[in-house]
Amino acid sequence: MSALRPWSATVPPGKKVAYGGVVFDPKGRVLLREPRNHFDGYVWTFPKGRPDPGESPEATALRETFEETGVQATINRAIPGEFPGGTTINRYFLMSAPLESGAVPDNDPETQAIRWVTPAEAMRMIGMTTNALGRERDLNVLTSALAERAKNV
Repeated sequence: MSALRPWSATVPPGKKVAYGGVVFDPKGRVLLREPRNHFDGYVWTFPKGRPDPGESPEATALRETFEETGVQATINRAIPGEFPGGTTINRYFLMSAPLESGAVPDNDPETQAIRWVTPAEAMRMIGMTTNALGRERDLNVLTSALAERAKNV
């Protein structure tokens, strides 16, 4: 583990690793994405995905954030903690982006909408997810991201 990547070097058996971003704008709003057809019970969640061969965690998180939201984000730092999902161990970066950035193409296969919302709205919207493991994970991710952002380091 390092300060830049505060995660274990190993991944539990049977799991893959995924990287994502929790993106804030200058007003302190957080970016959420609505998966197309509420895939796997997710109503609102964060952008994330698995790395391409040879791709760094940072590059994966930035690529997935752009692909799923249209937002060109900047990484501020890693969010400590690993957040288990059904098939993945998820690791996130705290990111920033310009006001009102992002757009989802009409034919995007993964995302049907994005929203910039307050942290309180994000808690409520994530709470709509019916996948219990995913809902708990995303609420933990948001709580950790808010704590890390509050450090303002």
